[in-house]
Amino acid sequence: MSLIIQDSGLFSIVQSLHKRPSSSGGEYNGACDRLAHQLANQLVGNDPDALTIEMTVRPATIKFTEPTIIAYSGAEFFGTCNNQPVHPNRIYLFDRGDVLKFVDTPRGNRIYLAVAGGLKVEGPNILKPGDEVMMCRDYTSRHDELFNMLRNKNMVNWGVDTYSLVEIYISDLFHIVRRPDVSDEVYEMLESAEFKVLKEQNRVSLHLTGKKIAPAPSNIMHPGLKGGVYLAGGAPILALNDFNQSTTAEHIGTIPSYHMHKLSQKRTGSRLKFKVIDCEDSHANLYAQDLWVKSLFKAIDYKLSKELVKEKM
Repeated sequence: MSLIIQDSGLFSIVQSLHKRPSSSGGEYNGACDRLAHQLANQLVGNDPDALTIEMTVRPATIKFTEPTIIAYSGAEFFGTCNNQPVHPNRIYLFDRGDVLKFVDTPRGNRIYLAVAGGLKVEGPNILKPGDEVMMCRDYTSRHDELFNMLRNKNMVNWGVDTYSLVEIYISDLFHIVRRPDVSDEVYEMLESAEFKVLKEQNRVSLHLTGKKIAPAPSNIMHPGLKGGVYLAGGAPILALNDFNQSTTAEHIGTIPSYHMHKLSQKRTGSRLKFKVIDCEDSHANLYAQDLWVKSLFKAIDYKLSKELVKEKM
């Protein structure tokens, strides 16, 4: 059975955690917000790399054709189904014929919807109205326990609290790992200014407006790096997952992966500030965040295990 995309929203795409090749015409360049992708899968008992539906700015309207367990994570979009609220970072059982709709939010940009047992598409993974997304039904014993637990109620009363994610998302400050061949003057100009998102070229780049930055031009091709900070006409351009493989725009540094989660949630009009750090500092921060994410996922598993034990009593 499948999910039916009744309205595809602004931009909805079936996406993987890591970049992967596709023989069906899809472009799987990885989730922009890797944490939200993994968190949604963790809640429904999937492998972290199971496919999710990534929805940007205006999420899709989705109809379910059989009972299934879902969770979504990322921006603070709130959903509705059968006139009941559906919250991010919680677990729900949807029945056949249920329709999930979303209400716009002033905060955040993307959400990731995971379905227990996984998803797959045949053909391009960019979704349009009327498209079907197949349920893989690769159920584990944990999935069976979740279905049994939710048989008499369609939701779990707890979820990952927004305050638990404040450290990851609620900040306008972004680290830039310095390049040794870029002058200190450029970094001083970056750190002393505040920038605003002028526009997003969807999944390709964020274009900023603010103080003009003028490095000495090198007139060479630079590799396109996810998280790369480039300058074009003195304005910063921040590379997302689908950025060009190479560019003549001046590369002045890179936003480390532990800040790419919140970068992907910045929408037009959002403000950003930069702090320049060395490579060694970025490695230490990445290690600290990795420990935090593992502790979060362990806490989810512990809470679920307690719920399942209680249900059996």
